[in-house]
Amino acid sequence: METKIPFTSYDFWAYLSAGFLLLVTADYVAGSKLLTRDTWTVVQGVVAFSCAYVAGHVIASLSSFLFERLLVGKLLGTPKDVLFGATKAPRFIKFLLSGYFQPLPDETTNLVHSKAASMNAGASSESRFQVAFTSIKTTPAVLARLDNFLNMYGFCRNVALVSFLDAALLYWFWRWGGGTAEALTGVYVALALGVGMTLRYLKFFRQYASEVFNSFAYAKEPEKAK
Repeated sequence: METKIPFTSYDFWAYLSAGFLLLVTADYVAGSKLLTRDTWTVVQGVVAFSCAYVAGHVIASLSSFLFERLLVGKLLGTPKDVLFGATKAPRFIKFLLSGYFQPLPDETTNLVHSKAASMNAGASSESRFQVAFTSIKTTPAVLARLDNFLNMYGFCRNVALVSFLDAALLYWFWRWGGGTAEALTGVYVALALGVGMTLRYLKFFRQYASEVFNSFAYAKEPEKAK
């Protein structure tokens, strides 16, 4: 009888890792030492695993709203738009995040537009993206690369948020909870990690959309029956 693990790689990268990072910091601040014990029972391991998984889902929902809807959706512009040179971001942000705002080459842009138009896509970036994704998602190699980018940007986005939350917890612990200089050092480390992972998230989020459009633009046309 074949037994399959009921978790995907996305569950691990995007949920469990982020959940454990938050729980470990909360455990440290509370001084409970529940997650740093030397021995574990099966029940304790299952409970810790479940709590981290649930916490990871909550973190993912919150980070999706903060990073994708607000940071990217409202301030920077989504990769679906910036890859075609459309963004309302201030000039200094474009300078600081020049890699994120790098548009597709003109040749690729023209191919995407012409192919999307031939498939009755609308004028919106979302319409182009959906047509492109639907067209290339049946290609195993492309889908594998997209899954990798999805795992990585989900991981980076969630860890970025957890890092900022951990920094807030550690600062509270140092300032008002009797924490030592070790906690203050942790604040700086968590903030640096949060910024770094935010930048990595933007990179992989852009690469996901770029892979969709590039694969769509340069996919071989099916041969017509003679």
